[in-house]
Amino acid sequence: MSTNTPLPPLADALVAGPLLLDGAMGSLLYERGVLHTRSYDELNLSAPELIRGVHADYVAAGANLIETNTFGSNRAALARHGLAEQAVALNRAGVQLARTAAGTRAYVAGAVGPTGIRFGIATAAERRLARFALAEQIDTLVLAGVDAIVLETFGSILEMETALDVAKERGPRVPVFAMMVFDAACKSDGGLGPAEIADRLIAAGADVVGANCGVGPAELYQVSTGMVGRGRPVIAQPNAGLPATVEGRTIYVANPEHFGVFARRMLKGGVRLVGGCCGTTPAHIRAMLGAVRMLRGETVEAQHAPTTIEASEPRAVGPRLARTPLPERSRLGGRIARGEFAVSVELTAPAGTDLSKTTAQVAALAAGGVDIVNIADGPRASARVANIAVCARLVRETGVEPILHVCSRDRSFLGLIAHLYGAQALGLRDLVLITGDPPKMGDYPFSTPVYDVDSVGLLKIAAGMNAGIDPAGKECEPTSFVLATGAEPGAADRDRELRRLEDKKAAGAELVMTQPVYDPRTLERFLDDCAPLGLPVMVGILPLASHRNAEFLNAEVPGMSIPSEYRERMAKVSGGAVAARAEGIKIAQEALAAVCARVAGAYVMPPFNRVESALAVLEVAKPRWRPA
Repeated sequence: MSTNTPLPPLADALVAGPLLLDGAMGSLLYERGVLHTRSYDELNLSAPELIRGVHADYVAAGANLIETNTFGSNRAALARHGLAEQAVALNRAGVQLARTAAGTRAYVAGAVGPTGIRFGIATAAERRLARFALAEQIDTLVLAGVDAIVLETFGSILEMETALDVAKERGPRVPVFAMMVFDAACKSDGGLGPAEIADRLIAAGADVVGANCGVGPAELYQVSTGMVGRGRPVIAQPNAGLPATVEGRTIYVANPEHFGVFARRMLKGGVRLVGGCCGTTPAHIRAMLGAVRMLRGETVEAQHAPTTIEASEPRAVGPRLARTPLPERSRLGGRIARGEFAVSVELTAPAGTDLSKTTAQVAALAAGGVDIVNIADGPRASARVANIAVCARLVRETGVEPILHVCSRDRSFLGLIAHLYGAQALGLRDLVLITGDPPKMGDYPFSTPVYDVDSVGLLKIAAGMNAGIDPAGKECEPTSFVLATGAEPGAADRDRELRRLEDKKAAGAELVMTQPVYDPRTLERFLDDCAPLGLPVMVGILPLASHRNAEFLNAEVPGMSIPSEYRERMAKVSGGAVAARAEGIKIAQEALAAVCARVAGAYVMPPFNRVESALAVLEVAKPRWRPA
């Protein structure tokens, strides 16, 4: 997005993809030396450069939408500082400062907080005063040119409904976001849960519903995903954990890396807008940027980089076809082309340089009839021996064909091209091209993610190279890769997942390898939905190792969903680890057997590289699978 290109209407941007909001204003000003006894809103007039600087820092961090410093700029709240008569001036100044910092790089939303009048016990006169104060502020912000009104940190549903009524009675001039505060038990005013609050906000006229403040990202994840599917986009702006007092200063302890992980989880769960509240900083927002970009299917944007890499549209892709027919590229390609049931087992490369255990595991698989294995590329952003080295050794020393996972997380645009050429030179022909988990999920959160391209852009590069054209449009020696891509049958936003799959096919994907699926109904629906694409599907199967393993996968791994009935089955197992693994294998067998007739193959991801579990699961596929 060019810095000189006008932004599309905010309503269109909400439809197009996830948006990243800014973080805290008040707690950041406090950290920068402004005493909490001051009116932070008044700084719009007395210290405009300080406020403009905070806005600019958030824009530089990647925020697509910033909020004005007007949270407490309604007449009723300002009266506590003796500033009631400056309400209009403070709101106008707040919009001007945010707009100057945003330019054409970000939208500006007018922040509106509660009046401080306790609606549950307020008199009719007090409620009229609150309504007037809210109306005056909203009118001023809209006339000053905001792109949206954000009603945030409301603890009273009655006051929120009043604010929404005020905003909507003035006509649909700008979208109105409505965010309530929830407690650690995921309850809001009157003990109302997320779905109940969402329904009331929508009935009152909110264009976007959600929650902010009060709790940290873990709790707000539960709240915000509980609002998904009610008919409006959902927004979440958690605090940086719960506050603590250290040497007389209030600090928040959730680090930016933590936010990066939960941003991806929230977006995968269907939330459309993410940002931060109390205690968050530009560093927290920057940590969330990669997740937003990935889910939006974008490359590095011009406003966040010195130069723009138009990697998502490499010129190599078009009507050109791969020069090597699919059956001739690899063992996997041949089986897919002939309609044979294809099987692979995914192994994780070791954390050190000793590959003897991996080669022994591969030998055990080969003895069981599995002659194709997947080698993951630093799953969950872990530091392991390069999977290309493991695959090259397997090609050289075994009869097993490796599938190389390639993710765009760690390599620049040029680095990815070199990596693909290297794979071809080493005799590797099967690729799974993915975006990759952000480093913030792993043990090295300070590692810099690259993401010059996402999985769609990477597919375009590889497809062009198969056609003998490099991303610069020049002829090159053609590669002969089988190009697989990932998909999430259980994605919360099913329509978006299918659109992404269409994009991946257009980019050159020839095979889909799904995330693990446990519910046959979910996979059946996914297969029905993607059937028109004509892409063969290998279903992912992950046998559960224990109840704890099931709960971890369900709660912590993006894209994974373990139905409660299966988690309950694992919880009821008695007899120790062996019995738990047996039950996990049984569940995996049931899932595979239910869809075996409809898929092109299966790839099994045994926990802790337990290949005996993978072979046990594959027993149910033998009516279609012919072991090598």
